[in-house]
Amino acid sequence: MAKARVNCATDQCDGHMDYVGSNRRSADYRAKKLMEQGWTCRDCDNREAIARADASGLPPLEGTEKQVGWAATIREGVIARLDRTMPVALQNVGSTCTTILGREVEDLIYLIRNAGEPSVREAAEIFRNETEATFWIEGRSMGLANSLAAIIRRLADEAHAHTPESKAAVAAEQEAMAEATLRPATPVSETIAELTYREGILYARYDERSDKFNDTVKRIGHSWDPVARAWVRRHSSLMMGQAVDRLAELAHELLAAGIVVMLHDTEARGKAIARSYDPEHRRWVSLVPTGAQQGKLRLTWGRDEDFYRAFKSLPGATYTDRRCLVPGTARDEVLDFAEAHGFRITPGAQARMEEVMAQRERGVVVDAVARPKAEPVKVKERGARPDRLAVPEQVEIDSDLVDHD
Repeated sequence: MAKARVNCATDQCDGHMDYVGSNRRSADYRAKKLMEQGWTCRDCDNREAIARADASGLPPLEGTEKQVGWAATIREGVIARLDRTMPVALQNVGSTCTTILGREVEDLIYLIRNAGEPSVREAAEIFRNETEATFWIEGRSMGLANSLAAIIRRLADEAHAHTPESKAAVAAEQEAMAEATLRPATPVSETIAELTYREGILYARYDERSDKFNDTVKRIGHSWDPVARAWVRRHSSLMMGQAVDRLAELAHELLAAGIVVMLHDTEARGKAIARSYDPEHRRWVSLVPTGAQQGKLRLTWGRDEDFYRAFKSLPGATYTDRRCLVPGTARDEVLDFAEAHGFRITPGAQARMEEVMAQRERGVVVDAVARPKAEPVKVKERGARPDRLAVPEQVEIDSDLVDHD
């Protein structure tokens, strides 16, 4: 690899670039050819583009010096393409075969057919007179049709915003949002948390990364749903009470954490302000109704509480599938546990405990006696001398064994 310097052809300009070739001969040859062709640097190209724009009557661009220089070059090329393709597109709007005209012309024809020629002409004029340098820099790869379509949509939105209907809708929305917004005395941020309840699910949305918000909703029992883009919690009236109380309690807890809250439910908003909601009871003994663990009792408590050590002391206590389970036969111990720690029992769990008691009462009581333990066999150690045998005083031979011959 070799580099050769190429100097700008403009008088009194120090601009240059280094041309990189595969070898010295190639680099020098290409550098010589570029200078013979009158190569000019980017700054000179930008200054010339600005001068040509001024001469053609285009408005001056606004931005930093570097932005204006770059945007002038981009604008010059884009407007040249617009002047070349727009007349062709207008002449062929009614044509049935447009693919031969090129993709850019075809896109303009499609836009004219859908938006109308007057709207496209108006957008093209606004496009030409755009003075923000960042507009040309950021939109340099959008394409003519997409750029004009964006301007048409913006004009339509601006026109709609000035209609009486739009003004009334905006005013009503702002009034409703102002009424639904609750502010703490010293908010940690002006970002608003929106709380809603739909189809059995509590939603909490917050457009800012905040540990205070996340810690609060997680402590209440919400979990993140990436599909809904919100913190959600499925509501169960059996163990959670009314949904309006849960909305009010969450709103009050967020306000206490310094979070601005938007709550459209009038009743929930009033309860959150007055703190008149029924606090959620989080300690429960419930029944597992189906599945492999059917019939077992499940113990649940608040995220900020810890009864796991006490739970593990219950007979048959297991932690399975992220659930604290106890067999129904541990009824007495579970009742003592619930009374000692303030746990409530659901109707299903209560019925299961009554069923266990009924099974106990129906059972036959047997006064069984355990088999006595067998006496342990004494085993001598290996290598020990056997016990001495007793020597009889009289020894006789059995008559059957006597050989009388």
